[in-house]
Amino acid sequence: MMGPRRIYVDIDDVLCETIQRLVDLLEHLHDRRVDPRAVEHFDLARSFGLDRAEIEVFMDRAHDDEVIESIEPVAGAADVLSDWKASGDQITLVTGRPPKTNAASRRWLESHRLDHDALHHLDKWARPSWNPEGLPAIRFEELPDFGFDVAIEDSLDTAVRLVEELDIPVVLMDRPWNRSLGHLARRTRDALIRCTDWMQVARVVDSV
Repeated sequence: MMGPRRIYVDIDDVLCETIQRLVDLLEHLHDRRVDPRAVEHFDLARSFGLDRAEIEVFMDRAHDDEVIESIEPVAGAADVLSDWKASGDQITLVTGRPPKTNAASRRWLESHRLDHDALHHLDKWARPSWNPEGLPAIRFEELPDFGFDVAIEDSLDTAVRLVEELDIPVVLMDRPWNRSLGHLARRTRDALIRCTDWMQVARVVDSV
C-alpha cells in the first residue's frame, strides 16, 4: 500500500492494555483474580464469572474516567502512529466504548501522545444501554463512507464483519479471545492478518 492511507484503529486492547486493567478492577470489586491469558471469551460476563446485574455494574465502573485514564498504552503504538501521521496517513480511531467516555478517552490519548485525525464511537454490538444519552456516535452501516484501506482490531466479531460485509482487510491484534478461527470461511481467515505487536502491525500495513 503506497501513499496516504485511511487507517481504522480500535482502542481497547489495540492501543491500550484494557484487559489487564479490567482484571485488576475485577480483583478490586470482587476479590477474584483471573489470568489475562485465560480470558478466552470477548463476553466478559462469561470470562469473569459475573451475572447480568454484576456485569452491568462492572462495566459502568470500567467506563469511569479514572479507570479509562489509568490504562497503560500498548508498547510501540505511539511510535507507529507518529510515523503514519508524519507520512500523511489518515488515522481514524474507532472504538466500541460508549460515547460518554469521549472526554476521558481524548485526555488519555493526548497524555500518551497517540496521534490521530479523528475519534468515533461505533455501536458495534447494538446494546440498548450503550448510549442512553444520545451522544454523537456512528453505526456500522456508515463505515463505508470513510473509505478505510485497512483496519486494526482485536474483536473477532467486528473483524469478521469488516472483512465479510465491507471487504476491508483486518490486522488482528493477537488476543486470547480471537484465536479460534476454525468456524470461519477460508476467505475470511485469509483476510485476517494476526500480529502480536506494533512492529508487526507497521510491517503488515505497509504490505497490505
